[in-house]
Amino acid sequence: MRSWPLVFVVVGLSAGCLGSRGLTVKDPSGRTFLVKERIPVTVRVDFGPLGKPPLEESILLTRGSTPKDAVSVLYPVKSGMVCCDTREVAEIDGVPIDAAKNRWWMVKVNGNGNVSPFHTKLQAGDRVEWVYFD
Repeated sequence: MRSWPLVFVVVGLSAGCLGSRGLTVKDPSGRTFLVKERIPVTVRVDFGPLGKPPLEESILLTRGSTPKDAVSVLYPVKSGMVCCDTREVAEIDGVPIDAAKNRWWMVKVNGNGNVSPFHTKLQAGDRVEWVYFD
């Protein structure tokens, strides 16, 4: 079987091709695809009292990503019923919340702690901070 290289051709370079949804492209067979727009975000993870060094990185995320998506790029994340929803962050990089010891993961976006880890949609330039505290 012959192998063909995958080549994308940008459809139209006029205004409006790159919108909030992304960029439309066609492959050689004429199939149209939507390439989702990527946004820059800074993510900081602070392991607090555990003494593990904090990590801060600038990453690119698909528009519409959440703080939970952002930390998942840097570390393995486990979800679980922490309080009210099974989508909550129960563990980051092997560090679980521990209600008995009053240890929790908290997230802030641009310094605001009144955000949902799985509902808040990030914007270009946002700063996401995850902090483990007791």
